[in-house]
Amino acid sequence: MTTEDKLAVDTQLIAAYLTGLQAEFEAKLRGVSRLRGEMQKIDAAARGAQRARQQRTARDLIRQVDEMLDTNLTVRDMLLELKTAAEAVSRVLEE
Repeated sequence: MTTEDKLAVDTQLIAAYLTGLQAEFEAKLRGVSRLRGEMQKIDAAARGAQRARQQRTARDLIRQVDEMLDTNLTVRDMLLELKTAAEAVSRVLEE
């Protein structure tokens, strides 16, 4: 495999990682928006003293935060893979 071939493969890999990261970040932004909505529901329910609704909403909020934490681990792994691919490109360019 030539240097140009290695570089092409590595840069395509980086492009794929970046696309995946963008999708994860966009999902995280949607998650933050949902969290904001859940907090507003808790606040609105507090004014109406609907304890059961507040509890359900708080549990939903916890579930969503847990999902976002899982996403953070996924993003971290993707960033590490991106770093490895970028290091491969650097090595190819040094040849």
